[in-house]
Amino acid sequence: MSHLFKRIDTVFLEVSDMDESIKWYTDVLGFSLRWYQQEGGYAAINIGETPLTLVRSKEVTPSSHCPFNFYTSDIHKAHQELKSKGVQVEEIVDYGDVLSFNFKDLDGHTLGVCYFAE
Repeated sequence: MSHLFKRIDTVFLEVSDMDESIKWYTDVLGFSLRWYQQEGGYAAINIGETPLTLVRSKEVTPSSHCPFNFYTSDIHKAHQELKSKGVQVEEIVDYGDVLSFNFKDLDGHTLGVCYFAE
Protein backbone atom coordinates (compact mmCIF):
# COMPACT_ATOMS: atom_id res chain seq x y z
CA MET A 1 0.00 0.00 0.00
CA SER A 2 1.41 3.40 -0.90
CA HIS A 3 1.24 6.28 1.54
CA LEU A 4 0.08 9.74 0.65
CA PHE A 5 2.75 11.41 2.79
CA LYS A 6 6.39 10.44 3.22
CA ARG A 7 7.25 12.20 6.52
CA ILE A 8 6.63 15.24 8.69
CA ASP A 9 8.62 18.02 7.03
CA THR A 10 8.79 20.40 9.99
CA VAL A 11 7.19 21.14 13.34
CA PHE A 12 6.21 24.75 14.13
CA LEU A 13 6.54 26.31 17.57
CA GLU A 14 5.62 29.91 18.46
CA VAL A 15 8.20 31.97 20.35
CA SER A 16 8.03 35.49 21.77
CA ASP A 17 11.70 36.46 21.29
CA MET A 18 13.25 34.95 18.17
CA ASP A 19 16.87 35.84 18.90
CA GLU A 20 16.74 34.54 22.48
CA SER A 21 14.91 31.38 21.35
CA ILE A 22 17.46 30.66 18.61
CA LYS A 23 20.22 31.13 21.18
CA TRP A 24 18.45 28.83 23.68
CA TYR A 25 17.75 26.03 21.18
CA THR A 26 21.31 26.15 19.84
CA ASP A 27 23.31 26.85 23.04
CA VAL A 28 21.24 24.95 25.63
CA LEU A 29 19.90 22.07 23.52
CA GLY A 30 22.88 21.93 21.16
CA PHE A 31 20.99 22.11 17.86
CA SER A 32 22.16 24.15 14.88
CA LEU A 33 20.44 26.95 12.99
CA ARG A 34 19.44 25.89 9.46
CA TRP A 35 18.13 29.29 8.34
CA TYR A 36 16.60 32.48 9.74
CA GLN A 37 14.17 34.72 7.88
CA GLN A 38 14.17 37.78 10.09
CA GLU A 39 11.57 39.75 8.08
CA GLY A 40 9.03 36.93 8.14
CA GLY A 41 9.79 35.85 11.68
CA TYR A 42 10.78 32.25 11.00
CA ALA A 43 13.87 30.22 11.91
CA ALA A 44 14.50 26.54 11.21
CA ILE A 45 16.52 24.58 13.75
CA ASN A 46 18.21 21.33 12.66
CA ILE A 47 17.06 18.41 14.79
CA GLY A 48 17.76 15.17 12.97
CA GLU A 49 15.27 14.28 10.23
CA THR A 50 12.54 16.78 11.09
CA PRO A 51 13.54 20.41 11.71
CA LEU A 52 11.85 22.60 14.28
CA THR A 53 10.61 25.89 12.81
CA LEU A 54 10.36 28.71 15.32
CA VAL A 55 7.66 31.26 14.52
CA ARG A 56 7.74 34.74 16.03
CA SER A 57 4.46 35.56 17.76
CA LYS A 58 3.31 38.53 19.85
CA GLU A 59 1.17 36.32 22.08
CA VAL A 60 2.58 32.87 22.80
CA THR A 61 0.19 30.51 24.55
CA PRO A 62 1.95 27.29 25.53
CA SER A 63 -0.09 24.16 24.94
CA SER A 64 -1.51 22.31 27.93
CA HIS A 65 0.22 19.17 26.62
CA CYS A 66 3.59 18.28 25.15
CA PRO A 67 3.46 18.92 21.36
CA PHE A 68 6.33 16.51 20.57
CA ASN A 69 9.11 14.40 22.08
CA PHE A 70 12.83 14.43 21.46
CA TYR A 71 14.33 10.93 21.33
CA THR A 72 17.59 10.27 23.18
CA SER A 73 19.71 7.15 23.51
CA ASP A 74 20.79 8.20 27.05
CA ILE A 75 17.89 9.73 28.96
CA HIS A 76 19.76 10.03 32.25
CA LYS A 77 22.59 11.99 30.61
CA ALA A 78 20.10 14.25 28.77
CA HIS A 79 18.18 14.86 32.01
CA GLN A 80 21.34 15.72 33.96
CA GLU A 81 22.73 17.97 31.22
CA LEU A 82 19.51 19.99 30.98
CA LYS A 83 19.39 20.35 34.78
CA SER A 84 23.03 21.50 34.83
CA LYS A 85 22.14 24.22 32.28
CA GLY A 86 19.35 25.53 34.52
CA VAL A 87 16.46 24.11 32.50
CA GLN A 88 13.25 23.40 34.43
CA VAL A 89 13.00 19.59 34.13
CA GLU A 90 10.57 17.09 35.61
CA GLU A 91 11.61 13.72 37.00
CA ILE A 92 12.16 10.75 34.68
CA VAL A 93 9.10 8.47 34.52
CA ASP A 94 9.44 4.74 33.80
CA TYR A 95 6.56 3.35 31.72
CA GLY A 96 8.13 -0.09 31.42
CA ASP A 97 9.40 -0.11 27.84
CA VAL A 98 9.69 3.69 27.67
CA LEU A 99 11.39 6.26 29.90
CA SER A 100 10.46 9.92 29.55
CA PHE A 101 10.54 13.34 31.14
CA ASN A 102 9.30 16.82 30.28
CA PHE A 103 11.01 20.19 30.42
CA LYS A 104 10.13 23.81 29.64
CA ASP A 105 11.57 26.15 27.01
CA LEU A 106 11.86 29.94 27.37
CA ASP A 107 8.19 30.51 26.50
CA GLY A 108 6.90 27.81 28.85
CA HIS A 109 6.24 25.18 26.19
CA THR A 110 6.33 21.70 27.70
CA LEU A 111 8.70 19.59 25.60
CA GLY A 112 9.25 15.88 26.07
CA VAL A 113 12.23 13.56 25.99
CA CYS A 114 11.84 9.82 25.59
CA TYR A 115 14.00 6.73 25.44
CA PHE A 116 13.14 3.18 24.35
CA ALA A 117 15.23 0.33 23.00
CA GLU A 118 15.49 0.63 19.23
